[in-house]
Amino acid sequence: MKFRGVFNDQVLFISSLVAVGALAFDFGFRNNFWHQVITDIIYLVFGLLFFTRMYRQCFRSKTRSIRLSRYIVLGLSGLLFIFAALNLLEFTLFRQSLGEPTAVLVLFLSVLDISERIYTIEKQTLHPALAFVLSFFFLISLGAALLMLPLATVSGISFTDALFTSTSAVCVTGLVVLDTGRDFTLFGQAVILVLIQLGGLGILTFTNLFGLFFRGYGSYRNRLMLKDMINAEDLGSTFGILIKIIAFTVLIELAGAIVIYHFLEPEHTPGTGRVFFAVFHSVSAFCNAGFSTLSASFYDSAYRFNYPLQLAIAALIIFGGIGYNVAINYYQYFKKVLRHQYQRIVRRQKDKSYHRPLINTNTKLVTITTLILLAAGTIAFYFFERQNTLAEHQGWGRLVTAFFGSVTPRTAGFNTVDVAAMALPTLMIYLLLMWIGASPGSTGGGIKTTTFAVASMTVYQQVLGHDRVVLGWKQVPQRALQRATSILMLSLIAIGFSTFMLMAFDGHLGLLPIAFECFSAYGTVGLSMGITAGLSDGSKLVLAATMFVGRVSFLTILTGIARQFAPYRYAPVQYPEEDIFIN
Repeated sequence: MKFRGVFNDQVLFISSLVAVGALAFDFGFRNNFWHQVITDIIYLVFGLLFFTRMYRQCFRSKTRSIRLSRYIVLGLSGLLFIFAALNLLEFTLFRQSLGEPTAVLVLFLSVLDISERIYTIEKQTLHPALAFVLSFFFLISLGAALLMLPLATVSGISFTDALFTSTSAVCVTGLVVLDTGRDFTLFGQAVILVLIQLGGLGILTFTNLFGLFFRGYGSYRNRLMLKDMINAEDLGSTFGILIKIIAFTVLIELAGAIVIYHFLEPEHTPGTGRVFFAVFHSVSAFCNAGFSTLSASFYDSAYRFNYPLQLAIAALIIFGGIGYNVAINYYQYFKKVLRHQYQRIVRRQKDKSYHRPLINTNTKLVTITTLILLAAGTIAFYFFERQNTLAEHQGWGRLVTAFFGSVTPRTAGFNTVDVAAMALPTLMIYLLLMWIGASPGSTGGGIKTTTFAVASMTVYQQVLGHDRVVLGWKQVPQRALQRATSILMLSLIAIGFSTFMLMAFDGHLGLLPIAFECFSAYGTVGLSMGITAGLSDGSKLVLAATMFVGRVSFLTILTGIARQFAPYRYAPVQYPEEDIFIN
């Protein structure tokens, strides 16, 4: 019994944390012989603990899929044990190691084990909204610690800059105080890439996927929390939607990386190589992060006129900002339609039970609003900048640049023109587009397209004298109108407060550049008029907080805190109405 106690969950959890720490020490510091031996021993012990635990659990589950997944993890943990043993033997004898495959296995199994702990959060008393907020805070803190490792940067980094960079990456903003390609090493850029991916999808998406895959659905409360987090229609579809989200992300990012790699000109190959450049910018674009290893983003002279590359980046931004619910809805729609047409035309069979699938109201609203914003933004950019920043482009290139200029302020952050040189009307339009942002359930920020659309429709209906908002023969519920109003008010409060604080710290930089910076931070856009690197530490911390609030939503933060200490209790009491004068 005592021997079994060594391999319990608590010991394995501690060993997972120690293994992650050993990885950070292994790749973040310059190690000597004994340091390498110690880290290899830690990997060996971790592999043994994981293998033993999975061996004991493989025969407990009655569910075939969970038992199969545990067999897979059992094989991976056994492979890690073998790699770690060979790594230790080879390094002690020949000073060579199998560091990369060992590190990948250690990282995967550690994240898997830690994810299972987070998945069991339903046993705690944390409100789901607060758990969501804290997951981002934890990831930002971990990212800042990793970026401060000696081998993450070329010449070191301060705590404020590391925290700012980590927040910008996790909150998929793109505002930078250091040159990503020049001041960070390949290891540091890889850390930023991982932070962007985890922040774009949300760390709870990964942890819940691992938890569902290896433990099953868990408690009913956990399933409800997961359903609300991914906006699933019912409890039974949560696992399928999680799989679709991850699959959609991987496929789009992979396709984007291939296209970017194809359109990169060989003579302009970056120092990190074409493959890493393509992967980094594909992930950054899809997650609407705006991080680039190019010092001037795509305004770099070698990429400024590469219009096919710009269209590929723009497509990734749109796919990432459209929202997973919209993408899944279109997938289900075309899947049913094509299957029906295949049965009818190819197999000549009639399905009498067939009902034409529907595009739901949310999808229609997001699609129409997105198309209107893209078209209006492109026309406005072309009109106001044709004799300004677009003057160096001709014909088709001018239209592509205007289109890219309409796409990027909606939380993406890349630029193909000098933002500081844009005309004042264009900058004002950018403030509006950055404030609106992407769509709900996406990797982007802002108040979201549906909030803006519902608010606009409310004004329209109010002008006409209607007492309700109707979209496509469907009435918008009162709670959605109240939520939209709350988001609008809180966004203005957050942006106004951050602008006030930056004016207090760095007022000499000017009101417009500072306001532009704050709108960009709250909308998690990443565009700047060139003042980010020159901000004081106080302004950087304020902007970091603004990015965090913009990414997780001000309303979500307040809801999590309020419901944690003052749980909502349903009280079916009707009160008499009394009119309030509003004019």
